[in-house]
Amino acid sequence: MQLTLNQIKKIVGGSYEGDPALLKKRIRDISINSNAINKNDLFIGIKGEKFDGNDFAEGAIKKGAIAALVSKDIKNISNKIIVKNGREALGKIAQYWKAQSKLPLVAITGSNGKTTTKEMLSSILTLHLKSKAKLLMSQGNFNNDIGLPLSLLRAKKTHRYAVVEMGMNHEGEIRYLSELAKPDVAVITNIAEAHIEFFGSKKGIAKAKSEIFEGLKKNGIAIINQDDEFYSLLKKAARNKKIITFGANSKSDVYVKKIIRQVAQVKTPKGQIDIKVKLEGEHNLKNALAAIASAIALKIPLETIKKGIEAIKPVRGRLEFKKGLCGSIVIDDTYNANPGSMRAAIDVLAKQNRNKILIIGDMGELGKKAVQYHKSIGEYIKEKKILDVAGTGKLTKHTIEKCKGNAKWFDDKKVLIQYIKTKMKKNTCVLVKGSRFMKMEEVVEALT
Repeated sequence: MQLTLNQIKKIVGGSYEGDPALLKKRIRDISINSNAINKNDLFIGIKGEKFDGNDFAEGAIKKGAIAALVSKDIKNISNKIIVKNGREALGKIAQYWKAQSKLPLVAITGSNGKTTTKEMLSSILTLHLKSKAKLLMSQGNFNNDIGLPLSLLRAKKTHRYAVVEMGMNHEGEIRYLSELAKPDVAVITNIAEAHIEFFGSKKGIAKAKSEIFEGLKKNGIAIINQDDEFYSLLKKAARNKKIITFGANSKSDVYVKKIIRQVAQVKTPKGQIDIKVKLEGEHNLKNALAAIASAIALKIPLETIKKGIEAIKPVRGRLEFKKGLCGSIVIDDTYNANPGSMRAAIDVLAKQNRNKILIIGDMGELGKKAVQYHKSIGEYIKEKKILDVAGTGKLTKHTIEKCKGNAKWFDDKKVLIQYIKTKMKKNTCVLVKGSRFMKMEEVVEALT
């Protein structure tokens, strides 16, 4: 990293205490983890709900940090930059660092499909560049006001494109992230009930997601799902920016003309491509369309787009097909859950030509309508004629009550697992899904 300690001080508007000679010295890297500090790194103390990173500053210095950026005066540290808020300081540094490069950046948000769309686009760009090393991609769930800045700070001169996710749990968060990253292309995959507890309604979620267009560059391109019920709101939020739409019909710029033997004929402004999407579910076909639209915005050749989409493999914990006990199949969709993604996963299970078993855990962050949403999932399971259902979690009890057939609720996950083991056979397909806090991956591990 080509930044001196003095530049950092000016960027964050902090006050420096320590050896003046160090101000001219370049820092090697930035870290918020005292255990990952290397010599001449800058440590930034972030105050969270459960911990205060400032308390680890002294340890970081002992491990070789050139200085610590902290939001409180720590007497035992000789070289420090003092700021009002470490989290905001991290954002300012990342914003400055990103502004120094001309790196084309794609930012992706939406209630569902962010990570899969990111992986699909990254697959396309990796093929285009013929190198993973030339692509900057946000890792895992690094999509908030800490994770995104850390991703941006990884940008190097050797990178040719960047693809990042933007998540949120409160109004204004996407706006802040977009202003930091200043995307060239901004994507909204869809609007669903995820995190509705914090926004009151789906319209509130749509407005918060649309903030991504506020940081979009003057000549930037907005990618919008034309099938979404809030398309008009999202289009209006994009203002005078160029828009590329994707969807299920010919009104969209990128759409599926028809599907023949699992091959989708995709129409685009640049021509038609025939693609076999290896990921299960209609929602993943939509994710592919979002990735295709994004790649077209970046002027990637159609043949490269086709190869990139067809090369993608399932993302861990997202409709991942695994070998189960007794020759069965287990579909691991345990990464997270909300009503939209739950219905999409149920659709995938319903299409399997095997005896179907559905295992579900609670869906979180649904607010006052949580019970209503869980009941609606029970109705959907009944509509899809899935008769073997097992649930765990307080709210899932309401789902089970609405199901037909052999639906059982368990207050103990271990008992649920033992029950399911007795039902698993060679022709069985088991789908496991629930919100992150339910740790439904424990069920998958026991059944595979």
